[in-house]
Amino acid sequence: MDHIRKVVDQKGSKTTIIQILRVYGTMSRIELANQTDLSRATISISIQELIELGLAQETELRQSTGGRPPTNLSLVPGSHLVLGADLNQQGWMLGAFDLLGNTIDSRRIAVSPLTQEAAYRALIDELPAFISNLGKSHIIPLLGIAMPGIVDSHQGILRSSAVLGWQQVEWAKLFEKELGWQTALLNRSRARGLSECRYGAGKHYNHMIYIGIDAGIGAGIYVNRELIHGANGGAGEIGHTTVTENGPLCPCGNTGCLQTVATSQAIELEARKQLRLGATSSLQLQPDFDLQLLRAEHLCQAAENGDVFSEQIIHKAAAYLGTALANLVNLLNPEAIILGGPIPKDSFLYVKIAETVMRQRAMSTLSKSTDVKIGQFKDIGGALGAANFVLDKHLSFSHLTP
Repeated sequence: MDHIRKVVDQKGSKTTIIQILRVYGTMSRIELANQTDLSRATISISIQELIELGLAQETELRQSTGGRPPTNLSLVPGSHLVLGADLNQQGWMLGAFDLLGNTIDSRRIAVSPLTQEAAYRALIDELPAFISNLGKSHIIPLLGIAMPGIVDSHQGILRSSAVLGWQQVEWAKLFEKELGWQTALLNRSRARGLSECRYGAGKHYNHMIYIGIDAGIGAGIYVNRELIHGANGGAGEIGHTTVTENGPLCPCGNTGCLQTVATSQAIELEARKQLRLGATSSLQLQPDFDLQLLRAEHLCQAAENGDVFSEQIIHKAAAYLGTALANLVNLLNPEAIILGGPIPKDSFLYVKIAETVMRQRAMSTLSKSTDVKIGQFKDIGGALGAANFVLDKHLSFSHLTP
């Protein structure tokens, strides 16, 4: 038996099975055989060893009519934990997750001022207490990091981030040197999309696109539930696709980028401009109304309440997004598009208009089979996606055994 176990480990069969069950969820032995190049005999031996180690479990599918009851296989909840962290302009969201994507614990870590050194030290200094609070849980020595900007996930480098004002930072090496843990770096929109793909609004699809809409717009493209990175980690920069010829100037240097006309900031700027030019809105009747303090969420709520002016502003922004969605549908033919971030969550109208325009502009044979959903995860999504990504990239069976 020891000889068999050694040979199986060398082939990586148990790691393969764990990764498949992580990504695709509960399945039968037959489905496992179809998802891998492993024989049924190898799968049976490996599954038995994983069960003995407390990593996998069997669940009866239905009442048996005789013989061995048919079973499904799944990972055991809470057996091992992995850490993920997501950085925004306020600081970190740190989370601990099991192999099934369940959040075991989470913590916000404020960073002010937001410098590279301060962000790095804040997370490093918080980790010991956070890990200690997890008790005797088996912590996998891997760390996933999500950040805004162009991320080279192959090299673990933040190439540039307009939001943070940083460039060419080798984050993975910094954390690996300090912790001794393998670290993976991922764009935060791609990370949030990975959470939706595996556990959220996209969990029933194999081919999907996630689009996060806030101050900027970023996307993640997932084929067979795996993230597509592109040559330099930039696949998914939909916010910098051109949707109008004479649009506003974007920080990237181009004009008419999607993120200059469809984000929360674009909605606010357009509303302030129109109100200064004489447009009227029910928002102006509020006693504490201040044009400079007008926020996208105010306009989203007013539009939901029937304010015609706000409806027009939201409609214009959403129509631009719908055009971009149509291009994605024609180009990539996804099963679903998941819209995440505060704007889709705050505005049913925004989502409705974007979907309507997408279906009007995309090829009907493709758009009619494309579902549009709103993301389920909030702040924890980026950390969960980063944790999943480091498991995809670096998990080995040695991480799971004493």
